Amino acid sequence: MSTAAALRRSLAAAFARGLASVDLQGRVAAAMPQVERGLPRGVRAGAVVALGKASPAMARGALAAAGGWCTKVLVVAPDGTEARLSDPRVELLRASHPDPDVRSVAAARRALEVARGADFVVALVSGGASSLVCLPRGVSLTRYVRVARAMLLGGATVREVNVVRRHLCALKGGGLARVAGGPVRTLVASDVIGGEPYDVGSGPTVPDPTTCAEAAALLARFAPQLRAPALSESLKPGDAAARGLRARIVARPEELARAVARELAPRFERVHVLRPSLAPVAELAAEYLARARGLRAGEVMVRAAEPSLVVDPARAARGGRSTHLAALVAADLPPGVALLAAASDGVDGASESGGAVVDVSLSRRATPEARARAIARFDTGALLAAAGMTLPLAPSGTNLADVHVLARGAA
Repeated sequence: MSTAAALRRSLAAAFARGLASVDLQGRVAAAMPQVERGLPRGVRAGAVVALGKASPAMARGALAAAGGWCTKVLVVAPDGTEARLSDPRVELLRASHPDPDVRSVAAARRALEVARGADFVVALVSGGASSLVCLPRGVSLTRYVRVARAMLLGGATVREVNVVRRHLCALKGGGLARVAGGPVRTLVASDVIGGEPYDVGSGPTVPDPTTCAEAAALLARFAPQLRAPALSESLKPGDAAARGLRARIVARPEELARAVARELAPRFERVHVLRPSLAPVAELAAEYLARARGLRAGEVMVRAAEPSLVVDPARAARGGRSTHLAALVAADLPPGVALLAAASDGVDGASESGGAVVDVSLSRRATPEARARAIARFDTGALLAAAGMTLPLAPSGTNLADVHVLARGAA
């Protein structure tokens, strides 16, 4: 194996180990005693409602620690995510991601039913819940999907799209908490850099400080070609239904970056964790190329990121923000330097991969014309797969944004 290939493999292995070390099942189990301290007396029909890409792992943690109050567990997970839930209290539903489908609508209605029939609700929310449970309000499902997709293609961050989603869906923006038959406690695995509980999964069980006016402004900015849909106000922090709601974030993207850095430490002399970033992909590419030129032997930089990428829908093919970043950078990296750009959920957009780990050898495996064509067509997954530089497409059951690793091997 070449030195370059060995460096790429070591970065991919460190990412995989770091991801595995962020134990969402264990974190939820550890948080449950505090959750149960708010348990009202006489609870007989408590429910756990787990929504999102990490819902199976989080539900296992709740089941391991919950007392006798828990009589029902609803889990809504995406296709392909391993569940491993054998408890008879569990009802497992599958729905679509990244765009909601009719199963998402059915799952949203079921979640509302379960919450309405419970006298105590523990909500477990992770990234992906916005599409997995969806009950459009004032718009059709088709139009709801068109609005969200147009904003993302226009360069909006997930956080900005979720502002609009909270005002277009009966379940989001505290809608699930509104109908609950008793107190609601929420544990969140955040996929949003610097995010609050209402940012994750569009906040189905927490109050929302944003307004219809803010949602309308974001629509006008990122999807001006669309006629603005009717928006409905979400649950506000001062509303009576919001009193007593409690939420806690049990895992953040920044923690995943630190976990990957710990895995890299034994193999590198200097390990730096950079500030998390929401910068556009092109801006990050320029930054990493500048940093790469100054990297010393045995030095590595790690970052949690949630980059935005403006995509031409007429050209979009097999691409994702991680493979796009990797393709932009690879051919101009100095010899001995590699970049890993990985999706923690194991699914990098439409790239049919989990991201990529690249170095300058891409220039020998793909012509400049092929690389430029793939970037222009947002077909970077296919380009990097042909070069043997993609990470496997494997839903991880975790969702803590992306991780970038820039490293120079030892001298």
